[in-house]
Amino acid sequence: MGRSCQLVRASLGIPLIALSRNTLPLGAWGTTLALIICGLVALEIVFLLVRLAIRHSRPHRIHQMLSRSKRALRSLTVSVIGAECVRFVQPRLRSDFREVANIAIIFSVAWLATVVSGVLVDLTTSRFDVSVSDNRRARRVQTQLHVMRRVIAVVIVVIAALAALTSFSQGRSIATSILASAGVLGLVIGIAGQSTIGNLIAGIQIAFSDALRIDDVVVVNGDWGTIEEITLTYVVLAIWDQRRLVLPVSYFVTTPFENWTRSSSQILGTVMLYCDYSVPVEEVRQELLAFVQTNSLWDHRAASLQVVDATEHTVQLRALVSAGTSGQAWDLRCAVREHLLAYLRDHHPSALPRIRLEVPTTPPIIKADNTP
Repeated sequence: MGRSCQLVRASLGIPLIALSRNTLPLGAWGTTLALIICGLVALEIVFLLVRLAIRHSRPHRIHQMLSRSKRALRSLTVSVIGAECVRFVQPRLRSDFREVANIAIIFSVAWLATVVSGVLVDLTTSRFDVSVSDNRRARRVQTQLHVMRRVIAVVIVVIAALAALTSFSQGRSIATSILASAGVLGLVIGIAGQSTIGNLIAGIQIAFSDALRIDDVVVVNGDWGTIEEITLTYVVLAIWDQRRLVLPVSYFVTTPFENWTRSSSQILGTVMLYCDYSVPVEEVRQELLAFVQTNSLWDHRAASLQVVDATEHTVQLRALVSAGTSGQAWDLRCAVREHLLAYLRDHHPSALPRIRLEVPTTPPIIKADNTP
């Protein structure tokens, strides 16, 4: 691990400080602080030069990466300078300080790698626009990239923790003990965290099986909404009334649910009307076609009206219309229902449901007059 830390220091271009503790004008801590300040100032100068160099080009990606990785680079700079300044510490404390500095470098590199991977994922995600009408591929890629981002972050943290643990002698003995008991420990963790591990596997399965994507329109337990977030352990469903339903990922693997945008966002909507037997079906059908032709929510795929049922009192009419999305289909259904009801009320009021009462007529009974 010491060699890797030396490679990090060399790659950053920080020279070895050829000073002894006896020739330090500010003392060990003063010189260390001065070098850290100089290193941070040099880093800011590098940032400024890079911004000036890319101001006439397309700086969005590089600028975003620099701005988000600035804190991690500062931490790495301080850690590397601290590792170089270990030589100023008293010999009996030098080994402990070097181990601390190496651990700081490891976690700083892990932080920087996490930030850079996140920026790359975000930049790749921004290339896929989900606001277009046909966004199935974009939503699939965004879902997979979001899950991959979390997986990469977890892997980086685990690797950094193992590297930090093996960077000093006591940690290596602990790591050896953990590896020796890995079988028993894995069995205990598997039993204790069975549901958590199941959710992790289900999250990866959903991301790469294309069964569920971000911004999918689904119906779960009668609640209609869109998928707002997919993680390795849970899924957030944004319900139409602005509530949020949080479900474990394993729910979507083991329980049936409706996905209205699985292959396309286009959908059919129905409007049911109960009318009297005297309703002029053909006129209502023509009125429906004339109305949807002028409505921007209709996508010109389907529009029809049929009598689908007849009871002893009324007939049931079904108006079928199509729209590009489920939200547009809902608004179009409401508009069609309102228009047809107003049309029947204004032009055919007798076609609205009514109760008929038939009173039988019989000849009047005339009593015989027996009077003389």
